[in-house]
Amino acid sequence: MTSQGLEKKAKLLEIGEIYIPKEVNMPCFASRSTAGPDAGASSYAFTFEGARIKLETTKNQDAKLRLVQNNGHFNIFLDTDKFVEHVKVLPLLAHAPNQTFMNLSSKCIMNCAFCTTVELMRGNGGEMTAERVLKIIRINARHPSFEAVALTSGVPDSVAETNMRMVKMIKTIREEFPDTPIGAEAYFEDIQCVQRMKDAGADEIKINIETWKPDLFKKICPNRDRDKTLAALEEAVRVFGRNKVQSNYIIGLGETDEDIIDGLKKLGNIGVVVNLRGIRLGELNRGRLEKALGKVPERVSAERLVKLAKVHKNILEMNHLDTDSFKTMCFSCECCDIMPMQDL
Repeated sequence: MTSQGLEKKAKLLEIGEIYIPKEVNMPCFASRSTAGPDAGASSYAFTFEGARIKLETTKNQDAKLRLVQNNGHFNIFLDTDKFVEHVKVLPLLAHAPNQTFMNLSSKCIMNCAFCTTVELMRGNGGEMTAERVLKIIRINARHPSFEAVALTSGVPDSVAETNMRMVKMIKTIREEFPDTPIGAEAYFEDIQCVQRMKDAGADEIKINIETWKPDLFKKICPNRDRDKTLAALEEAVRVFGRNKVQSNYIIGLGETDEDIIDGLKKLGNIGVVVNLRGIRLGELNRGRLEKALGKVPERVSAERLVKLAKVHKNILEMNHLDTDSFKTMCFSCECCDIMPMQDL
């Protein structure tokens, strides 16, 4: 991607939402996820200049970003100026392009401050049955872009019970789809469960550190254990191997760049490939973040996203790690963050 394309993607991530007038003829339906950074929002994925970007839709006609259709072609305007030309709408299979990424349960007792899933699904958080999961995968597998399956889950009862359900689901999927890459995103309190997921058939694993500073971790993840998370990440690298372990790392919670870089270096030394993600704000998490942090965080600027991504790339290279070898989850999707090796 060109440096100009990188700056454009970063700016789109900073703004995060786009107005699509009714007269625009979209070639596919919007995605509405129950987990991830856009949980609870209608979103579309776009591609331009080799970049992928996922933006929430807004009904605000005065939004900074607007999608314009002209003779069948799409352009994105920033305020009144044409910002990105020759945009294509990227079909999403289930939450992400090229893969079926499913949330097995929308109920969760972890109460992480940034998460919108609990508020979104309050009172409606049924679990996905094996039959429903397989049905969705079978439908998506007919699509020529289908390449992988990924699973995540809220924790409706306990981490142990949630992980055992995920292990069983991985086994079930692997039996019917023996050659399809499978990724698993989970919490861990018993690191032996990492091996169980590998034995069940998972190819890649995602264990989210969320933030590096211990005091900040305690504020935003009050029901999680940071030491156990780090232990699980180390065990995951041992079990799955290098370039098979991902971890979300949210920025914009009040940490300094030095804090972020310290975490990137230490996680890189372990062999973990971090996914830097600017904090996403909305009505479903704004109040909870303000309560946890004492203030409402601001969206991360495009300049900061690019600056940290460049440092991140150097750290990955020094540790012989990369993002473009992953087959599942965020590094395969590429839509929600600046991706070292792929975007720069």
